[in-house]
Amino acid sequence: MSSATLYAVSCALIKMLNKSQRDHYIRLENSLIDKYSHIKENELALVPGDFKDGKLRASSFDKLKDEAWYIPYDEPVVIKAPLEVKKTLKDDLEFFASRQLSKIRKDRREARIHGTILFGVGLLILIVLAVAIFLSARLVDIMIVTELVTIISWVFVWAGVTKFFIDRREIVDKRFTILQMLDAEIHYGSNESGEIN
Repeated sequence: MSSATLYAVSCALIKMLNKSQRDHYIRLENSLIDKYSHIKENELALVPGDFKDGKLRASSFDKLKDEAWYIPYDEPVVIKAPLEVKKTLKDDLEFFASRQLSKIRKDRREARIHGTILFGVGLLILIVLAVAIFLSARLVDIMIVTELVTIISWVFVWAGVTKFFIDRREIVDKRFTILQMLDAEIHYGSNESGEIN
């Protein structure tokens, strides 16, 4: 058997395997969708394992925050929790949220400062380059240097724009997600299997 034929056969086998694996995953996904179709998209659930000694675990708060990220801001969030944490859950959420919001304020400030500095350095390099070209009589000798400096300055400008607008927007979205969680309606209670009603 030639190497080309062997290659073609192996490619066909891989495609068949990938198709059967893909079909398996699609069936698995559909079974999960059917099993949990009663859960609304704006509901977040806490189970007894999310608490230690009646207090919300930090990892559970992060889990809630990650799940809340996918809920649009105009939809109210509903948190379902076990009845035994009714006295402490709101305080626990506020504690973890205040720590995260403090960090977010710091990150926003740093993103604004770093974005402004990077943008300013890029513009300064462009201005210095423009003045150097204007004052220089030997344009042919500095064409390569001019292109390199122009590229470097645009890298600084783009990094500043990215930091200031794109990164800050993500930080603001994290802030709104946490505030949305704090404003959530909390339903307490559970059945014998540990599921929240």
